[in-house]
Amino acid sequence: MIRLATLAAAAVMAIAAPAAAAPVSASVQTAADPGVPIEAVRAWLTEKGGTVSEINRRDGETWITVQDGPLNWAVFFYSCEADVCGDIQYAASFSNATITQAVVNDWNRDRRFLKAFYAPGESGGDGTAVVQYDVLIHEGGVDQLTDHTALWLELVSAFGAAVGYFAPTE
Repeated sequence: MIRLATLAAAAVMAIAAPAAAAPVSASVQTAADPGVPIEAVRAWLTEKGGTVSEINRRDGETWITVQDGPLNWAVFFYSCEADVCGDIQYAASFSNATITQAVVNDWNRDRRFLKAFYAPGESGGDGTAVVQYDVLIHEGGVDQLTDHTALWLELVSAFGAAVGYFAPTE
């Protein structure tokens, strides 16, 4: 279902495998650099199998969107200086007739890491649930997103099932 599913397996393998030394080219961010370059995040997500948009900018916000099988989500960039950012936020939005404030409240009460909020539909339309996951970036480059992205993919799929967007998996 999710094309980036191999990312979760890679995260587990990365934890188990010893680190290998590799030379760092001048165009690659070094471990001493704070933050992650937006373009490096785009390239990394594309390499992992997502269909990633160009960089979007509007009203002081910067983001990219990712199409990943049936799921579309976004990565918002914060605390940026010259397109190197110290914080990111994963976000996705779901709309359908089964989404209610109670469903979103139950998610927030019972689950950790992803926060969600509810917006009622206008003029009797379907409700919308937005789910977000914030990441503080440390030194070390874009590979530090491996575990965060794997967690995001697992939990956003579970959230999609909880709000009736995806069929529940058992």
